[in-house]
Amino acid sequence: MSRPPKVDTIQFRRKLDNPKLQILLSAGEGNISKGFENILELYQYLHGIGYRTDSPLECIGLVTNLDGKKRDSPCHVNQ
Repeated sequence: MSRPPKVDTIQFRRKLDNPKLQILLSAGEGNISKGFENILELYQYLHGIGYRTDSPLECIGLVTNLDGKKRDSPCHVNQ
């Protein structure tokens, strides 16, 4: 049985199933630590714009005004 969570925890020790591992690897471009940090940063942004854990994920939308011809944008996604 795991210990109850504490606010001052500095280390997470948890076995990841394959889907969760793949998410962290993808979010971190092959680095699970970087992926964890990127997901924390994403949640911080979502929280800042009003998302809360009791909100359905379907309420999150993505709108971009990036010019599809600009390839040098840091937000450009290669498809």
